[in-house]
Amino acid sequence: MKIHHLNCGSFCAIGHPILNRLLPKLDQFNLVCHCLLIESSDGLILVDTGLGLKDISNQERFKSNFIFNQFARPKLDVEETAYMQIIRKGFNPKDVRHIIATHFDSDHIGGIADFPDAIVHVLKDEWDAAHNPVSPKEKLRYSPSRWQMNTFFETYSTQGDSWNGLGKVQKLKGISEPIYMVSLPGHTRGHSGILIEDGKNTLFTGDSFLLEAQLLKKPYAVAVNLYNQLTHDNPTKAEETLNKIRVIHTQDRDLLILSSHDPVLFRRSLEQEETEK
Repeated sequence: MKIHHLNCGSFCAIGHPILNRLLPKLDQFNLVCHCLLIESSDGLILVDTGLGLKDISNQERFKSNFIFNQFARPKLDVEETAYMQIIRKGFNPKDVRHIIATHFDSDHIGGIADFPDAIVHVLKDEWDAAHNPVSPKEKLRYSPSRWQMNTFFETYSTQGDSWNGLGKVQKLKGISEPIYMVSLPGHTRGHSGILIEDGKNTLFTGDSFLLEAQLLKKPYAVAVNLYNQLTHDNPTKAEETLNKIRVIHTQDRDLLILSSHDPVLFRRSLEQEETEK
């Protein structure tokens, strides 16, 4: 099993020039959409897809989501799509057999339509939220057009053995590698993380935190915390989840903890990938 780190969508967060000057320790507010491409015995596996070819060719797909478009301001570069990056790495996009979705926000599943034959794995709570939104935030955030091109889905309950205080569901169907979906609720109703047990274990936490400063509980991350209050479906539950991740981080320093949008964590992952070649 080999993990590649892809940036499948660059975002220029609103107000980032001012925030960078006020909070230089946060490094930058130009965010990424960190996705994982896993070489496995079961074919290629994508953890999230970022923005897709249809997002680039039809930019109205994002303009319809006014809040996201105005605050994140996606770059919309076809070369950043998972589809094009997979080709550049010498793989065939048709070999993507599985897509594991942390959640169904547009910037995380925009590219699933580029892999119509892949099985999409998602927590049932997220599937239900996307198909039957209840809260105002749910009704705003989900775009059914993102997944209507796909046919094959596997949903999972949040029942199962706990892992370090987090609920771990059963091993993913059709994937022989030790990869698990971990319930990390708060950002969305069925938000999940992905645990990869590959010697040096990796926990991909999706949008459980935006920047590493929040994981480390740095006092200057207050601006990001306020932003999360706007984007989390359930801010209280999201903070509970993040606190559990903080405890795990303190207890297991060898565990690699990643998030979807932190540019610093993404660059570190790329550097580590290069050293392992």
